[in-house]
Amino acid sequence: MYEVLKGILVGDLQMREEAVVPTAGREEVGLDSLTAVELAALLRDRLGIEIHDYELMDAATVADVARLLEERLPHAGVEAAEGRP
Repeated sequence: MYEVLKGILVGDLQMREEAVVPTAGREEVGLDSLTAVELAALLRDRLGIEIHDYELMDAATVADVARLLEERLPHAGVEAAEGRP
């Protein structure tokens, strides 16, 4: 999920590729409140992930955002219910 997130941050939101590393904080990559709204819309439209901008702003690092996205993937709940990892 990290690579997908990185692709969106770099390709769509024009963040510097070298700045988008798992340990980077929101401020380091340029994820402010406006880009959080844009990112939330992109994630909903492309991946079907419902996430609010304020949830993205609560994440401390890029890795935290990626983990949040993994938790929200539409198929994650189905697999967990069926006992699959």
